[in-house]
Amino acid sequence: MKRIQLILIILFLTATGYAQNWKPYKIDDSVQVSLPEGFTRKEAEGQVLINAQGSFGNILVTKLSDNPKSTPDIEKEKHLQKYYDDFVKKIRSSAKEGTISEERDTTLGNLMVKDLTLAVDSGSGKQFRNIRVMHVNSATYTFQFLYRDIHRVYAAPELTTFFNSIKITPQADLASQFTNPENTTGRTPGSIKYLPLWIILGVLVLLAPYFILRRRGHIQT
Repeated sequence: MKRIQLILIILFLTATGYAQNWKPYKIDDSVQVSLPEGFTRKEAEGQVLINAQGSFGNILVTKLSDNPKSTPDIEKEKHLQKYYDDFVKKIRSSAKEGTISEERDTTLGNLMVKDLTLAVDSGSGKQFRNIRVMHVNSATYTFQFLYRDIHRVYAAPELTTFFNSIKITPQADLASQFTNPENTTGRTPGSIKYLPLWIILGVLVLLAPYFILRRRGHIQT
């Protein structure tokens, strides 16, 4: 009986997610993702921040264009792998009270991407952030889906919809993930200090208002 009830709940929530009217949205000419209605987009100095609210989770998408002062030189597959590994190391060192799990290297079409889950316990229950990081066409994209542990089952359909909707132009290949010399420091990824801090701040700081609003009841669940 419990299994049947669980299946019915998931089917209901999946239908609810679609009823929320998720639509494909082009971040730029290369990358597309589906988002629920009512999302916001902000741009400043080569940075893009997109924020959207699902029924049981919050979505953050960031894009940071390569910067010659901070972006290391990525000329080979191993450099790209190192760049992603440094990203995870920086999160781990910054979120001292959090734990990283389900870290894995995977692919999106022909591209290499990094997936991970960050769990943080603020004292009122665990909060999870499923994260995907992707470097392509001279920019780093991060896709995040945030939800509370008590909403884990209910948030699952939206989480799946979000990450499965990430699309990249078919013309993009591994070579498009390497950097242009004029847009980098000229140094290969060898230290986490070269990782763009704006991305890490986006992961660790921009989430605070979401949970504050939830606690105050301004974001419905």
